[in-house]
Amino acid sequence: MIGIFSNMNLLLIGEIFADLNLVLKILVLLAIFGYVTQHLGKGPLAILIIVGMGYFIIFDYWKFFGGVYVLYMLIVMGIGGIVIDFLFITPGAQGKNEGPISHGRDFTSRQGAYQKLRGGGR
Repeated sequence: MIGIFSNMNLLLIGEIFADLNLVLKILVLLAIFGYVTQHLGKGPLAILIIVGMGYFIIFDYWKFFGGVYVLYMLIVMGIGGIVIDFLFITPGAQGKNEGPISHGRDFTSRQGAYQKLRGGGR
């Protein structure tokens, strides 16, 4: 009985990877569609390029492009997360009340000093 369930678990893991592979292919196809339509519009040339690139990337060289796409997404999301942590979360965690985005007080003080220099301030 235990042997049957262990084989079923292995089959379920294989099915999950197949489903994730299909989802990844759909995401790549949507990325191709978005890129081409943004740069070329929705004309016949754009549709021809989408079909050609889609077939080439998804069916012919998927083992290469799938890995590259996953690596690209990990790098983009990882670097984005680091930038967000560095710019927005870290200053608050260090006990500072100010983040990198100004609250406007420095701008108003500079504007007041500029008005005094021009002679318009009191």
